Amino acid sequence: MSFFDVYALITLFTFYTLLISKTILQYRNGKQVIALGKEKTGFARYLELFFYLGLFFLSYLVVISAFNLSFLGRIELIILFETLATNILAVLIQTFAIILFAFALASFKDAWRIGVDYQNADSLITTGVFKYTRNPTYIAIMLLFLSYFLLYANFFFLGSLLFITFAFNHQIKKEETLLKSIFNEEYIKYKKQTPRYFKIK
Repeated sequence: MSFFDVYALITLFTFYTLLISKTILQYRNGKQVIALGKEKTGFARYLELFFYLGLFFLSYLVVISAFNLSFLGRIELIILFETLATNILAVLIQTFAIILFAFALASFKDAWRIGVDYQNADSLITTGVFKYTRNPTYIAIMLLFLSYFLLYANFFFLGSLLFITFAFNHQIKKEETLLKSIFNEEYIKYKKQTPRYFKIK
């Protein structure tokens, strides 16, 4: 196992530690965190649920790739490319993604939810890292798994990454519609000032 494998496992562990810790903290504060599939039907509901399955599948791929195991015990992972430059780039992206994710969770405060909560969207977060992007958690996760694709480049990573990116963009648009309907002019003003992805100043 190389340094890059160990670092990939550390960042994956850190990601889930941050996620689970924030979720537990929210529950202890009396907040309902899990909002998967609520108020949704058909394609939108299944897309949200399958997104999280895709997230866990990518995590599984990281673990078996780091330990150089076979996929499902039968299918070998065919590497598309592997260079020192892409490995170093992967480490840099992983580090940035974890830092961004941590700042995003801190900026969320009590508004953190897993999924879109149509009933309890009681505050619009515009401070902290949300001054630079409207979707820091989504960007952090996409960057994290982009880095894993750079590190363990194979068709399974590529397919899962493309699906998650598509699902995230669909989710983002749904959330934008919800926030506009709830916060109206406040959200419209925020949307004009802050990009969907990133602002560098």
